[in-house]
Formats: sequence, structure tokens, C-alpha cells
Amino acid sequence: MAELPITAAVGSPPSHNKPADVRTVQLLLKKVQPPLTTFFSVSGSIDSPTINAIREFQRRFMNHPDGKVDPDGRTLMHLNDGFATNYIGCDPHTRVILDRDVIEAQKWLDTVNRRLANTADADMRRKVFNIFHVDVTLPHDVGRLAQLRTKCLRLRQSLDEKLTFKCENKTSVFAAWVKPNDPTIHVTLNYLRNNRNTRIVKIIHERSHSVLDTSHSGMSPGGEINFGDAPDDLNRFSFEQAIQNAYCYEWLAAALQPTYSAEKAREF
Repeated sequence: MAELPITAAVGSPPSHNKPADVRTVQLLLKKVQPPLTTFFSVSGSIDSPTINAIREFQRRFMNHPDGKVDPDGRTLMHLNDGFATNYIGCDPHTRVILDRDVIEAQKWLDTVNRRLANTADADMRRKVFNIFHVDVTLPHDVGRLAQLRTKCLRLRQSLDEKLTFKCENKTSVFAAWVKPNDPTIHVTLNYLRNNRNTRIVKIIHERSHSVLDTSHSGMSPGGEINFGDAPDDLNRFSFEQAIQNAYCYEWLAAALQPTYSAEKAREF
């Protein structure tokens, strides 16, 4: 389907709110999946319900929604394209699943970055030490923590950028993967059969390969792991290996969520 453009900003002041542009935004908001809870009419006139609907949609990917849709902004991009820029071989149902997974991955990484900034968080300190071997209380590890924070911020930013998913109509040893020098995330049938939390960390894992240039440092080439270990169990890696291992970003993202359970996470 062709993208619907707008010529000027729509929404909160000082937006131009040209009737044709307002109507375009309203039509796009009506097609959002999962549907918005805010009720508004497709009238071509800007009003509080439409602005509230824009803000509700923006909360899926913004910490501070501004209630405005710009012609070249992220909000219009997501309204037109969902939360990936391109889907290859993905049916509409799968696209909805992937959109929801990307939205949740954004929220998970927001939580990670918020907690990494709070060095008084004892639970965060323990998990960062066990996964990345950084003791945030020691002066000589300040640089390591800063490096980890920079990488996690970059990883979060990457989910606001162009994303391409390619759906593979097969099962595989890997539920998802990327190829060298190609950020396309390939997802298989067994990716879709995983529970939501597992799907979310797979996106974070694969994205870290592309934007952080990580590998499976410290592991065999296939990325074998010790099943039965929880993500926040003390692992055998050095800091240098962990900072270059996509699994470690996956594990940290899972372990820092408020609903995290080590027992449940053992299924990842």
C-alpha cells in the first residue's frame, strides 16, 4: 500500500492543521494495530480527541509524546509503515506480531537505560556484574559502565531507525538471524511460536549484531549456551567478551524488567 503523505504538521499548536492533512492523519490513526482506545472522528478538523489519539499512539515509542505529526517525522513513519520500514514475505498477521514485538523491545530498552543510570539500584548492580562483569561501585569500572550505557543507548536508538524483517516460511535452528553487513532480521516459523518475551529478546539480540557489531564472543561459532542458566546468573565471560556478545544484551534486557523471574527466564 502506498504511503500517505502530509504537507505540514498536524496536531498540537503551532501545527498548521490543514484539513486534508488532518484527515490523512485521522485515517491513519484509525488503521493502527492494535487499535487505539481514544475515540475520534475522521472529520478533517483538528480537535482534542484527535490530539489525544496522536499522543496515545506516540506513547508506544516516545517517553514524552508531543501530540504532533510532522511530515518527515517518526510518528508519520510509524503510522504509515508500522514499526518496521519494510516487511519481506510477511503476512498481515505476522506484521502485527512484529510491530508489537518492536514496541515492547523499545520499552524494555527504555527500562534498561533508565536503570543503568541509577547506580544506587542494588539489583541492577548485581545483574550488571553477573552478566557484564562490571562493578559499578568501583572507580576503575566507571569507564566500563559508561561504555555499556553508550551501547545500550545506541541499541535503543536503533529501534527508531529503519528496520527490515524477512519472514522465512520454515523452521530453523535459529528462530531469528542477521547476515554480515545486512541488518535485515530474518524470522522463522519457530520465532512466531515463541512466547512474547522470547520474541522480544530475539529482536534485541539480532539488532545488537547489526548496530553494535557484536558476535557470540567467548562462545562456539554457533552461539551455544548453557541451557538451564538464568540470564542473570554469573557467567564465565570476561568484560571484553561480554561487551561483544549479543546474548549478554539479550540477558540484561530480560533481567532488568520489573516482572523478571529467573525461573521463568530459563526458557529463553
